[in-house]
Amino acid sequence: MKNFLRFNNNKLDIVISTKENGNMLYQMGGKEVYENYQRLSQSTGIDLNKVVRVILKNSSEFIEVDRAKGGDGVLPDKQNLIGYDGIITRDKNLYIAITTADCFPVIIHDPVNDILGLAHCGWRGIVEQLEVKIMNKMIEMGSKIDDLEITYGPGICRDCYVQHNEYLRDVFIQQYCYPLDIIEEVDGHYAVDIKLASQYNLREAGYTGDFKELNLCNYCDDRLFSVRRDGKETGRIVNLVAML
Repeated sequence: MKNFLRFNNNKLDIVISTKENGNMLYQMGGKEVYENYQRLSQSTGIDLNKVVRVILKNSSEFIEVDRAKGGDGVLPDKQNLIGYDGIITRDKNLYIAITTADCFPVIIHDPVNDILGLAHCGWRGIVEQLEVKIMNKMIEMGSKIDDLEITYGPGICRDCYVQHNEYLRDVFIQQYCYPLDIIEEVDGHYAVDIKLASQYNLREAGYTGDFKELNLCNYCDDRLFSVRRDGKETGRIVNLVAML
């Protein structure tokens, strides 16, 4: 098994670690996590001083960074960007990063003005519209909505996100008034389509472009960590993206 997956997407370099590379979340490991980042750096050619990772809180807070923050979140003595689930940069060749194990990394790219956003979209970030907040911030920074390109990285698919109680149905349908097809009852359980909910947010906010897909489900693909499949103590992959 290869220790990373790589995709080139219209001036973007997207890199995703696999289980072969090990756990990438410092908050769930020790010195071996740094060794895992070093291994990924050697395999991909990405200098860790050109990577910025935020430490997640499952919220809708985000931060704008530049190359001065390089190494933060990936070097063991630089774990400073705590409490953010999104990240924006204007700097080319700076990899912005989040760790996941079922939630979707949503990449929002303005190839005209060279602005890049990355959102950690689990159900909490989605109902708080994190991806929309990042998109709107990029528009404030000079992007035009028609120039934006949005890509969904690996995340859990509808068929694998199964709930046996009504909690998320009540959150999405009753509390936040999402369309009924976000959560459907199937054979006595609820199938939850968090990607569709995220895309609904963006459509409601005025995005009319295509959604690009890497077509990777953490649960279906044994190369990736999945909390729903393996339990909450499982490792995390890291998703990195940079403008070239």
